Amino acid sequence: MAAYIRARIERGTLEPGDKLPPTKNLQQQFNLSDNAVYRAVAILKAEGLVTSQQGRGVFVADRPALIAGEKRIKGIVQPGEVINHKSSERVQAPEWVAQHIGEGEVVNRVRTITRGDTVLQASQSWVHTDIAAVVPEIDEPQACDPTWQAVYTERSGKKVTVASKTVDARITTADDKAALGLTEDAAVVVMRSIYVSEDRVIGVGEGVYAPGRQVALA
Repeated sequence: MAAYIRARIERGTLEPGDKLPPTKNLQQQFNLSDNAVYRAVAILKAEGLVTSQQGRGVFVADRPALIAGEKRIKGIVQPGEVINHKSSERVQAPEWVAQHIGEGEVVNRVRTITRGDTVLQASQSWVHTDIAAVVPEIDEPQACDPTWQAVYTERSGKKVTVASKTVDARITTADDKAALGLTEDAAVVVMRSIYVSEDRVIGVGEGVYAPGRQVALA
């Protein structure tokens, strides 16, 4: 039952907001006991595919699209989400970052995105240090309204664009688990973006999405 409903959600024949049939109907359709139906629904809930509404039933959960490309420069949160800045510090660029931005010192900004008490995403950016001359806020663990890229464009007159983005999956690292509040390894979706101004890479970003948070990769 869980596999069947999961497949329908992934194909789009069950859409966000659609209501699942009552327990009795699911029992008859799949020849299951009521306890088995409850367990199947619990599996789907744990995967973030469905939600319960008291007195109304079980509904297909919303699957927000990843905020990527030019949209990400305008803001990195969905409605109801909050940015929690953890740190901003100057560090040596990690190897994969240096491949894009060059070796040397960069500003590493670390934050999480939450809805209520739930951590939805662990986000980091590595920004070229000379951007701080225009946007000194990047050296402080505080928000840039709406993003450092947008503030840089407004103040310098130099447009920031997204040269590329990649979406992949990996098993959580120790840093991922600490940021997302996980105690065990899990598979997570990872998105990386490369930010360019005047044909020069000025920053890269990485967002790690918590397991169980369904997102529409398209």
